[in-house]
Amino acid sequence: VLEIADRITVLRQGRVIDTVETPSATPSMLAEMMVGRPVLLQVPRPPALPRAARLEVRGLSVEGERGRPRIHDVSFNVRAGEVYAIAGVQGNGQAELVEAIVGLRRAATGRVLLDGRDVIPLSVAERRASGLAHIPEDRHRRGLVLAMSTRENLILGHHRRRAFSHGLLRDERAVDRFAAERCREYDVRVPSLGTPALALSGGNQQRLVIAREFAFTPGLLIAAQPTRGLDVGATEFVYRRLLEIKAQGLAVLLVSVDLDEVLALADRIAVLYNGRIAREFRRGEADAATLGLYMTGGGPPTGQATP
Repeated sequence: VLEIADRITVLRQGRVIDTVETPSATPSMLAEMMVGRPVLLQVPRPPALPRAARLEVRGLSVEGERGRPRIHDVSFNVRAGEVYAIAGVQGNGQAELVEAIVGLRRAATGRVLLDGRDVIPLSVAERRASGLAHIPEDRHRRGLVLAMSTRENLILGHHRRRAFSHGLLRDERAVDRFAAERCREYDVRVPSLGTPALALSGGNQQRLVIAREFAFTPGLLIAAQPTRGLDVGATEFVYRRLLEIKAQGLAVLLVSVDLDEVLALADRIAVLYNGRIAREFRRGEADAATLGLYMTGGGPPTGQATP
């Protein structure tokens, strides 16, 4: 907008907030008008205090549709207390890699270890019970049941927990208390807990997914394209939450095509090209231009990352 437009009009909640001449506009000014409050476009990032590896991927190969290889002998690890990012142009195997780790796609070869335990034989539910949380790339298909209520979506995958049971029946009051607390803490703005997820804005849908996935203190969070389609306010919220759980000692695997996002959040970055890890960088070792070079095949693929 700043590069093309002569004048800029900002709408918020169906109302015109202001119209400004482009030469006098700045990204921070527009962001504040869009959200209604000052927005930090660069969220302060705490230093990494990496500990033991929480996730270890060893020699993983994954097939895509029609049996075509999509991930080739990939190895890396994600340690507690760090954000490890997978960067790459869309379609280079990111989706298949995440699905294999989560359990939505069968691995052809290799191992996936969570806290030292090989989870390849485990189901999705068993992997989640082992401490894996997942913010999916497509929140509509993988993250929410759009026709279901906010309260039901907040306990998806956790509905059998004792906290929500009263004998053989579900404790509806406990579910309501949990859902209300999640909505309040994560600023999920809904008319009522019975509002279907379909009626929520994209930002509130993403907050809903995050509120659920963070609810039971996972050991590993996989965040795939976590800010796609979100406004600057919701993006800032997601960034803050990811850095908060990193500071709490959780491991975060971030998968993103947004280089600004990767550089803002990651402590280590692996570039995925044509299903292989082309290069791994530590924080400060690469800029957007360098990452972009490897994302387009400018570096020799190794399939291995530095431990």
